[in-house]
Amino acid sequence: MLHYLTEGAGDINLVLLHGYCENNTCFNEQVLFFKDHCKVITIDLPGFGKSKAITGISIDGMAQEVKKVLDGLNLTHCVLMGHSMGGYVAFAFAELFPNFLRGLGLIHSTAVADTDERKLKRNQVIEFITKHGKEPFLETFIPALFKEPASKEHTQVAVKEALVSSTEGIIEAAKAMRDRPDRTHILSKLTIPVFFAVGKYDSLIPEQAMFEQAASCQIAHIGYLSNSAHMGMVEEAALLNEKMLVFLMDFCLSPKKIA
Repeated sequence: MLHYLTEGAGDINLVLLHGYCENNTCFNEQVLFFKDHCKVITIDLPGFGKSKAITGISIDGMAQEVKKVLDGLNLTHCVLMGHSMGGYVAFAFAELFPNFLRGLGLIHSTAVADTDERKLKRNQVIEFITKHGKEPFLETFIPALFKEPASKEHTQVAVKEALVSSTEGIIEAAKAMRDRPDRTHILSKLTIPVFFAVGKYDSLIPEQAMFEQAASCQIAHIGYLSNSAHMGMVEEAALLNEKMLVFLMDFCLSPKKIA
């Protein structure tokens, strides 16, 4: 089973899934805040943090592993939020286990599959890591996720945590992201509320694309982070926490439509 941590208690079970080359520590600020409002579960996805890599794992497979953790905790429902790759897993979970969710959250993530250009870049990453190892890749990849000029403290911590992950896990996750299906078709079908955390300076997930995806949902709430790139959980933690709390309390406890 995947490694996980739980904190707090309440009517809402908030499950947080980290992004590529991260682990559950990327949500430390969210855990500290939300443990006073709800039960928070943070999970290390396969090959990251303290979870072992799984050869041939897919994004759907990751979602199934997450479900095993939640079943092991005897949960019957949750609000599931994922950062970047974690959002891909959350979307897969929503398609596989729709009745389990009271809400879905995408933190700098998207329902769109990789383009051919993006798939090529994934292959280049895999080739580079295979040849040179994970450290030189992570030392370049991680700082680029932050808004310039990035906090040295933030990037150093992120790189340190990224190095905990296994080389196999990083490669298998790159393959899984490359091969994931497009899930934009389920946006309009979701009857649960969907939260979108959008970073103004996010070069990986353009804000306009996120606004368009939010507009196609039946119930959506946008948390706009005007001073963040791809790492709003760290770059604007307090603001993101506030916007997530509004979503949880106003939409997941008593859902309503919002423009």
